[in-house]
Amino acid sequence: MFSAHTNVADRRISGHTQKRTANRREHWSLGVLLMVSLASNLGQQAQAAPPTLSTDEGGQQSVVPPTLLNRVSLEYPEKAIAENLHGNVSLLVTVNSTGKIVSVEFERGSEVFREAALKAAQHLEFEAARLDGEPVTATTRIRFHFAPPDDPQDIATAEYIVHADNPDVEDMRARTTLDEDVLDRGAGQDLATTVAQVPGVTMASGTNSSAKPIIRGHQERRLLVLFDGVRHESQKWGPDHATEIDPFSAGSISVIRGAAGARYGPDAIGGVILVEPPPLRTKVGVGGKTRVSYATNGKKPYGALRLDAVPSAAPGLSLRAEGNLTQGSTLETPDYLLGNTASKTWNAGTTLGVRIPDGEIRLSAHHHNHEAGLFYGVRHSSPEEFESQLRDASPTTAKLWSQTTEVDQPSQSVTHDIATANFRHGGAAGTVQATYAYQHNHRREYEQVRGSISGPQYDFRLRTHSIDTIYHHPDTEIELGSLEGSVGLQGSFQENVYQGYALLPNYRSFAGGLFALERLSQPRLDLELGARYDTLNRSSFLSDDDHETHLRVGTIQPNDCTDTEERKQCQDAFHTGSVSVGGLIHAVPETLDLKVELSSASRFPNIDEHFLLGYAPSFPVFGVGSPDLGVETSWGGSTTTGLRLPWFTGEASAYGSFVNDYIYFAPAVGSNGQPSYDVTIRGTWPRYTYSPVDAWVYGADGLASLGPEFAVGLDVGGALVRAMNVETEEHLVGTPSDRMNIDLVGRLPSAGLMKSTEMRLQMQMVAKQGLTDRSADFAAPPDGYTLFGISVQSELNTDPMPLRIGMEVRNLLNTAYRDYTSLLRYYADQPGRDVRVWAAMSF
Repeated sequence: MFSAHTNVADRRISGHTQKRTANRREHWSLGVLLMVSLASNLGQQAQAAPPTLSTDEGGQQSVVPPTLLNRVSLEYPEKAIAENLHGNVSLLVTVNSTGKIVSVEFERGSEVFREAALKAAQHLEFEAARLDGEPVTATTRIRFHFAPPDDPQDIATAEYIVHADNPDVEDMRARTTLDEDVLDRGAGQDLATTVAQVPGVTMASGTNSSAKPIIRGHQERRLLVLFDGVRHESQKWGPDHATEIDPFSAGSISVIRGAAGARYGPDAIGGVILVEPPPLRTKVGVGGKTRVSYATNGKKPYGALRLDAVPSAAPGLSLRAEGNLTQGSTLETPDYLLGNTASKTWNAGTTLGVRIPDGEIRLSAHHHNHEAGLFYGVRHSSPEEFESQLRDASPTTAKLWSQTTEVDQPSQSVTHDIATANFRHGGAAGTVQATYAYQHNHRREYEQVRGSISGPQYDFRLRTHSIDTIYHHPDTEIELGSLEGSVGLQGSFQENVYQGYALLPNYRSFAGGLFALERLSQPRLDLELGARYDTLNRSSFLSDDDHETHLRVGTIQPNDCTDTEERKQCQDAFHTGSVSVGGLIHAVPETLDLKVELSSASRFPNIDEHFLLGYAPSFPVFGVGSPDLGVETSWGGSTTTGLRLPWFTGEASAYGSFVNDYIYFAPAVGSNGQPSYDVTIRGTWPRYTYSPVDAWVYGADGLASLGPEFAVGLDVGGALVRAMNVETEEHLVGTPSDRMNIDLVGRLPSAGLMKSTEMRLQMQMVAKQGLTDRSADFAAPPDGYTLFGISVQSELNTDPMPLRIGMEVRNLLNTAYRDYTSLLRYYADQPGRDVRVWAAMSF
């Protein structure tokens, strides 16, 4: 279903044996780390310096790193025996185009082992590295691990351990990385749809084509999305507020499932999505990538282009320009159109990279623009009309709607701009990285109003300045193993300026965080400890009318806010800490890994959770905030088991957490046990409120692949999640249903123009969410459903510009269904059959 990103040039080889001789003790190397050096200098290199290989996109399309052909024994120094020392030594080895070692340089490590390591490295044998099929000279890093020999009278058989240094395997939590091959297949899709193929990840969709990710039952409020290491800041309170990040700007997308607050900070309760741009080109010349696609449901074409260049006059510079455009018309269910669901999205970005000795300076800017209609079928003139549409099999006015690319009111128009400056420098004293970012999120929403009225009825501007600094200390050898770690300091200033109908106040906030992580690595065991402190100070400015309304409904007290010249100022200050402890056991390296982690994570209440008072076109409920809400904190853990065999690969996770003061957003229920409504001059709206509850959240997810490299295979993935109010033992509204995906996979051998071809018959099964209390929601959960699909993709032998093409049919049988986590389920069915064709080419 997806492939994990692995740097094939980065592998660790370790082993253990004992030997006895008459006059010395020898010990097989416990560790050899072999990877292609990514370092390059600004301008011309010294004449004597060997060329290095880089795996950047466009610079080299086909890089095969040097291959180690033999294993060597290390002579354990006599002077280290008395102190029973362990130690790592890192060497830089240059291998020429014939595979011969031409130089060995001591890089770092324990001095006591320097001579033995240099001597052992001279006896290594390699097959030369290859660039586009041709042997070339490459600089390679070798790491030896020295461990004291046991009783010299004991002679043991060698046990060699080989495992990939894969971030998905090395992370203490369940982590899945989607590489560019996977992103190619999703050309034209938004971020939520792209990551929803990961087990345990689903979508919360609104009343148009927008969607937001859900990880293990936690929606976007409890997730952290980082683009190029920068926390994504936007208006998140509406179900139609999709994450404004362009998947085409990503070289990989990693999904961390589970709390990660100690490293990433507030909001990382349910998980983290890391969107990493592809590496900049380092080879003189021009290259790039293009993707195109077309989807039949919504008649949606998509085109994207990225250009990377390194000028010959300044080989230390890397330039990038990228952009894409898509426009969709009205979406269709199996039986009717979804009126006013047309959309238009375009993105543009540019990056400048400057390579300096032992580091890089990178400047970038990205712009996102999205316009979308909001479904016509939401009716709210009276409580009776609202309730009648919940009972209707289809919208009463569906026959009046037509297919169009025009965006009518109600609608939303959103832009997001981000500019970053990144500095990185590494040396013997460690690596320092600093990033400054400025983000401007501008959201405008339009109600259905008279034609004489222009401009938005709701206008939000969110501006954020942030700086993130991280220091990674050099690897340190101690008796128990190798220590690697980092400390970081983060800070931000944010202001929100709102104009329009009563809804949200303006505010200014200052936030800061300090964290430290340390990891102890042994050949078969890794231990990690992390801690973090965060603080937030926020000043909210309420109009007199909003302040009076909050006083009237009892959400604030008279002395909670102070008077200013024009508004009431409400001050909030929050402090929180997070910790994490994790262990990774390579029980059978390269085959069986076990992960266990215990952690906490916290988040501060958002401005809408405190002071929301009203509704908006993209938020078709009357929301009432609660200014006395405090910090929400999760305490829990998870276990993950990964198995990799030639005929089977799989990963399964179980997790559970207790969330203290979980901020629960759900329909308000009156004293009669029925949902409550707010009647205004612009209509009737169901009331939703925020309230703190203690909650249990637990579940399991995983993926198994039978015959991952065989002609015929089977992929099975699934997830279940439970979220329960501890006091009432009622399940929380909005928790995703149990689900399972089964794919039958066929793979054809290379033939002629077809380098590889893969076909899939897909089945998605989603159960009915029957655990939640029917009286706690406006409508009963929809029935479960089963959807079928097919896909085929091929890679063509079109070197030097590889071309990948594919087709996918979703909802093959055009089944009518409603999804529990979609706002649309109250009013209409989900979109029906969709046929997508796509192509991607690198050049």
